[in-house]
Amino acid sequence: MWRWVLPVAVVVAVLFGFMASRNGPTQHAKAHAPPVVTTPPTTATPTAAPTCGTKHGQQAKVRHVIWIWMGTQGYTHVIGKLRVAPYINQLAQACGLATRYTTITHPAIANDVGALTGDTHGLVHNSCGTDCTTTAPSLLSQVPSWRAYIGSMSGACRKLAGANYSRLSNPPTYVTPPGCTKYDLPLGTTKQGPLQRAIAQNALPAFTLIVPDGCHDSGFDKHCGGKLKRSAFLARADLFLSGWIHAITGSPAYKSGSTVIFVTWNQGAPAKPLRVDCTSRPAGGTCQVPLIVVAPYVKPGLQTPVRLTHYSLLGATEGLLGVPRLAHAAGPSGQALLRAFGL
Repeated sequence: MWRWVLPVAVVVAVLFGFMASRNGPTQHAKAHAPPVVTTPPTTATPTAAPTCGTKHGQQAKVRHVIWIWMGTQGYTHVIGKLRVAPYINQLAQACGLATRYTTITHPAIANDVGALTGDTHGLVHNSCGTDCTTTAPSLLSQVPSWRAYIGSMSGACRKLAGANYSRLSNPPTYVTPPGCTKYDLPLGTTKQGPLQRAIAQNALPAFTLIVPDGCHDSGFDKHCGGKLKRSAFLARADLFLSGWIHAITGSPAYKSGSTVIFVTWNQGAPAKPLRVDCTSRPAGGTCQVPLIVVAPYVKPGLQTPVRLTHYSLLGATEGLLGVPRLAHAAGPSGQALLRAFGL
């Protein structure tokens, strides 16, 4: 039988070698070595800290005031909506929030005009033509310098609608400000455009108005595409604010303590009844909107129950920039706003 042993052994060896060659060369590695697991990098959740509070308790020395003027949305539709507006709510918790702040009335044009001039001047409708303006003095005619940066606007000081742009998103065109064709500009993006350049060059004016287009102002715009639901528009607004707040608060002008940012909504939702006097009613319902105050002087997490309106915001801005108070902004609520937030 031994004569068969050697041939069989040779055959076995050949087969073993053939199978080994199919499986690739033998690796001299440790037996049962644990697999190397690579954890994919994660993007940190945007944070508002230390955006506010770095100069809390110090005397405010403000030279630049920025309004971020959002669209139609009510207080309870924004505040507390952590799933669709995480950044907005984080910002409100990390900086300052007015919990009893209201607009002036409905519709939007009246709030735009009232916030800049101290009175609605009879512009209490949304069906305005290109000649629908007031010549009353405005904040823009008083401050040393101003710029408005308007989302999706194709050219300076446009009164005609365009893709995702409406004159309803451009308050200065209703108040005939000086130099509108020079100072009412397209917004651009956080990567390029007039506002991005002003931030990068440390060239912010005394007053800056930022207005997103209809797809990012948290309101409703059927031309934006996608899901036409409140949550979708609010989520877009959340991303918009996250990008621009980070760009501004990372600038030397903000870090030095010379800049204050006010984020608010031009009118509550639903936008009715028309011509309602929101300033004389209790805060709440369709008149109430958030006001978020972002500044190094603001104590993180501060919430004030002081009754405030868009007129208060105008008065506070005029006080910070040292210009006369206009019409209804001449009341005490502007100073009350400044005191409440340590400004």
